[in-house]
Amino acid sequence: MKIINILLVILFLLLVGARADIKRECRQQTNVSWASLKQLKAGNIEQNDMKLKCYLKCFMVKIGILNEDSNVDVEKALRHLPRSMQESSKRILNQCKLIQAENACDRAFQIAICYVKAQPEILKNVSFI
Repeated sequence: MKIINILLVILFLLLVGARADIKRECRQQTNVSWASLKQLKAGNIEQNDMKLKCYLKCFMVKIGILNEDSNVDVEKALRHLPRSMQESSKRILNQCKLIQAENACDRAFQIAICYVKAQPEILKNVSFI
């Protein structure tokens, strides 16, 4: 039993570390400012920062929410959400995934904003910075 608990702790630490690596890689790739990320985390969703938009696209692609064509994979997206949010999130994601935009970064951002407007508590429950 102790071995299973130790393995679960190790697996959890690896997953947290992997997500930190993804965030760091996306920050470096897009050169997004910490200020923009913190504003988004605080609920300022009306930013027009292309670096922030591309950061969100990078992050969402790398964790599997979006594919390379910026299409939402609803089932994979739900895996990243707390169970208490999954039922309502499925309906919201199916609606938000229909959004079109002029480029992939803007589409990822618009999808994220659509979701946040319907489920604002996500900014507190999911770490993306």
